[in-house]
Amino acid sequence: MQYPAKLLSRKSSGQAVLLVILGMAVVLTIVLSVVSRSVTDVSVTKVEEDSSKAFSAAEAGIEKLLIGSSPIFGEQLDNQAFIESAQASALGEGESFFSFDETYKSGDIGTIWFVSHDSNDPSKLAPCSASSPCFNGDIENICWNGTDEEAPAVELSFYYDTGGGFSVGDFSGVKVKRLAFDPVANRSAGFGVISQPPADDQDLNSYRFCTGSIPRSVIGGGSGQPLFARVKFLYNTATGYNFGIKVSNGTLPSQGRQLESKGTAGSAARKIVVNDYYRAPLGIFEAGIFSQGDLTKN
Repeated sequence: MQYPAKLLSRKSSGQAVLLVILGMAVVLTIVLSVVSRSVTDVSVTKVEEDSSKAFSAAEAGIEKLLIGSSPIFGEQLDNQAFIESAQASALGEGESFFSFDETYKSGDIGTIWFVSHDSNDPSKLAPCSASSPCFNGDIENICWNGTDEEAPAVELSFYYDTGGGFSVGDFSGVKVKRLAFDPVANRSAGFGVISQPPADDQDLNSYRFCTGSIPRSVIGGGSGQPLFARVKFLYNTATGYNFGIKVSNGTLPSQGRQLESKGTAGSAARKIVVNDYYRAPLGIFEAGIFSQGDLTKN
């Protein structure tokens, strides 16, 4: 059967138009895909850039607090980011329980403070007063973690002042009392016997080993003012563990500052929290002899 030439021409023309439309549809799809991907890339890049700026702003807030800045609210930085807020709060002040969440390996030392620090200069100690409380109670427990395979021992060094001059920088009356506790009986040499955390104590039942009670007469040497205790971990060379303290007949002074800073940029917001514990004498202090006068050898 033969079709008229005019009909064949129309049919071919229709097919050509259809092919052109299909081709344009394919090209349009590709173009839209590329445009969409470009828009997505730009959006992701903008979010990443804002996140980086917000994090930098949060870091800047922490740095300002560390060098003594007062609380910050809504401070704009050069990169168009903002320190939305940056402020410090006391760690453990007025509490009967405090957990040191950092981890300590063998040889590492944590410090528990029993006296307050100067609010204007945290490097100095403050005299005992209603606004700068000192701890004069008993230690209910110092507890720490470990495993059967690696059970740390701890050495406790209690520093106390018998002369009352610590607040003005006179440490000539400072003395030290040392205790040690080891959960492995055949490893210790005269160490104290550990106890298990009280099962019904929600503050302590997450720990593995405890010292048991240590009275005020030990940590203060009788009538002295307890200053601080150094907790030195022993034997756990592979893994670090945390510790905590619970007291009775009193509450703890501040153990440091918790610094919290929030930065924003665009729609991004980032927050950083840092525990800034009060400084303590270096570990070498434990192995040296110090005197305000001359040392003589007989």
